[in-house]
Amino acid sequence: MMLNYSKFLTTCLAAVLIFSMSACDKEDMGQKTALFSPDYKSIQVNTGFVDNGIEINAKEWSVAYVKDALSGEVLQDVNDNPVVLNAAGTVEVAGGWLKLEKIASSHLLNLTLKENFNAEPRKFVIGIAANGAEDELSFTQSRGAGYEIVKKEIIEVPGSRKEFTSDEGCYTITLSNNTSTAKNMETLAIFKDVQYMSEFSSTDEDAFKWINAQDSLIFMGEILKDGATYWSKQVPYKEGKFFEPYINSGSKQTLLVQPYSNIQVKGEIKYLTRECQYTFTIKNQSSGHLFDVSGTWKQKVPLLPITKIF
Repeated sequence: MMLNYSKFLTTCLAAVLIFSMSACDKEDMGQKTALFSPDYKSIQVNTGFVDNGIEINAKEWSVAYVKDALSGEVLQDVNDNPVVLNAAGTVEVAGGWLKLEKIASSHLLNLTLKENFNAEPRKFVIGIAANGAEDELSFTQSRGAGYEIVKKEIIEVPGSRKEFTSDEGCYTITLSNNTSTAKNMETLAIFKDVQYMSEFSSTDEDAFKWINAQDSLIFMGEILKDGATYWSKQVPYKEGKFFEPYINSGSKQTLLVQPYSNIQVKGEIKYLTRECQYTFTIKNQSSGHLFDVSGTWKQKVPLLPITKIF
């Protein structure tokens, strides 16, 4: 009888243990660990950032896709393939505005996001797959409230500086003095179409998008020649050519014309041209995030007017 009772007790304990394990399994299935913090369900930023880590709560995980949150379009990488990240490494969205990095032996997904300079927010989602489940990181990125240059590097291209004389923009005029006394007569009309030129260009598509129109004037360094300053002004930072009249209001230039005489006067301008490579470090005033833009700046500067009588 004791033996039979012992067998019965053993059978009961085994049944209880199996039931308990089954109950635990069901509880675990009903309370699966979230793939990441709920804070990442709706991330709103007005800045770019570099290598921001998001912890994924899984040993094995992957980036299943990146989508435009408005259209649902699956975004492509720089090789025109859907953005995925199954193993350690990096992937970049076409256009280069988002880079994802999965680090070996780590739970972190590192994100690098460029600034959004558009008026409309950039909205996208990143699909994370792990443990047989999927969830989405959601981002809304707006333009920063303001940007400022905190560092400028301007290097004149060796050999690019040239000086030459030209009659470009110059006119020939006739001065007539029909009086009995010599007169100083204005000659600035000769140079009325002479212009200063500034030209910015860049292969960086964001090089000019950060600037606010009212803050576009910047100082690009003076032109020194033989120890003297020949040019020292601010110029508009914008893509393409900018022209400014050489002759300013209030300028005066005269020539003495003898009584009862006519003279013809023509002009030439001594110009200086140069080319510079520039790099600006820009700060997002809201977040402090720093980024660089670079390009080429060309100048054509009228140095000296030359008046000729014939």
